[in-house]
Amino acid sequence: MKKLVIAAATLALGMSAWTTRAATDSKNFSIDITLTAVCTVSTPANVAFTYTSNQGGASTATGGAFTVTCTNGLGYSLGLFEGATPSGAGTPTLAPAVDNVVNLSYTLGLSATSGTGSGAAQNFSVTGSMAAGQPGTCVTAGGVCSNAAATNRTHTVILTY
Repeated sequence: MKKLVIAAATLALGMSAWTTRAATDSKNFSIDITLTAVCTVSTPANVAFTYTSNQGGASTATGGAFTVTCTNGLGYSLGLFEGATPSGAGTPTLAPAVDNVVNLSYTLGLSATSGTGSGAAQNFSVTGSMAAGQPGTCVTAGGVCSNAAATNRTHTVILTY
């Protein structure tokens, strides 16, 4: 029996030594992220004027809403370009623009010309005004004419970042 107790004690001592020999090793690693900062502009709603020939007061446009979404902290600027094929950064206003069908002059601007990205869509608009006292051109007696056939009615919002 004594031999059995010695064997059990030796076995327990050996197991104890085995568990105390366990060790760990660790290594740190990093996360590498490459972020490309971008901005996008939504398509502006059409800008609309309602005007009566030679009216006494100026006309203010409706519509023109659009959004800009940029990476957090990224600065940007906005401009306008007369036409559908922009070049450069554009200008803060288009004045005077003259429609080539109804022959009415108008001015376009922007609600703001710069900002800083927040990661969320930010609201802007193209603003417009049409001066009073313009006769315009319309060959429909007593009727309403539109500029649907105008070749210079498309303009562009330019986002630079």
